[in-house]
Amino acid sequence: MDTVSYRAKINKSQIGFLNSIIEGYDGIAVVRTVDPKEGILELWVSPFFEDITSEVMKSLAEEIGLEYYYKVSP
Repeated sequence: MDTVSYRAKINKSQIGFLNSIIEGYDGIAVVRTVDPKEGILELWVSPFFEDITSEVMKSLAEEIGLEYYYKVSP
C-alpha cells in the first residue's frame, strides 16, 4: 500500500509526546524525526487514515506548538 508523507514542525520538547499519541492510534501513521533540534517531523500516513491523522494533528496543534503541517508533494 502506498503512503502519503506529511511534514510538521513542532516544539522540539513535544516530539516524544506526539509520537506516543500517534502510536496510541494503532497504525494511523509512522512518525520520523527529520531534524530533532528544529522539531521537524515527517509522518508517513496510509491514504485510508489521512483524515483521522489530520484531525489528530489539528486537535493537538495548540498543545504541542504546531507551527505547520502539510502534505509533501510526491
